[in-house]
Amino acid sequence: NSIFLFNTINQIGQLSTIPPKQRSQEAVKAYVKSKRDIPVEAFRGGFILSKVANPWSTGELKLINTNVEDNPAVTFNYFSHPYDLRRCVEGIRLAIKVVQSEHVTNYTLCERETAEKMLNLSVKANINLIPKRPNDTKSVEQFCRDSVITIWHYHGGCHVGKVVNSEHKVLGVDRLRVVDGSTFSESPGTNPQATVMMMGRYVHI
Repeated sequence: NSIFLFNTINQIGQLSTIPPKQRSQEAVKAYVKSKRDIPVEAFRGGFILSKVANPWSTGELKLINTNVEDNPAVTFNYFSHPYDLRRCVEGIRLAIKVVQSEHVTNYTLCERETAEKMLNLSVKANINLIPKRPNDTKSVEQFCRDSVITIWHYHGGCHVGKVVNSEHKVLGVDRLRVVDGSTFSESPGTNPQATVMMMGRYVHI
């Protein structure tokens, strides 16, 4: 999933991009301090996401040890399949076309900006921890690679048939089931709360 922002929200980042174990009080204070100079107008905008649903690229999730306090090793492999990158590029180009349209500029009362300027504003938004490059916006392909994020609703680390069986019982473990979003092989495409609630209702103990 790659992010594309309106030109009205330059430099806004998301606290959610800070890994949970790094969200100490000091880290949060430093984050807030780094955002103090953002003009109030920046918070009156919105953003557009180019979502690459059901990606063809695959990554890897594995335990590094048996200590539950330690994070697992995660390799995302974003855009390792060229089809995903092509879909991201198409989505970003469509978002640019929409934001540059007369309908949007009349609504936002913003001047029509160049695609490169809008992409530059987006790259500066501190949306992920990927090191930025001088040529982030020289091509939409590079923009996709450097601005990619996983959006909020994580799923897929506990697949049915691989970790749990069809009744959501953990393979090789007695009296343990997993009934949550980690068992999804595909994202519902929206907020998963209703899907998870229905799973909890119909997966019998």
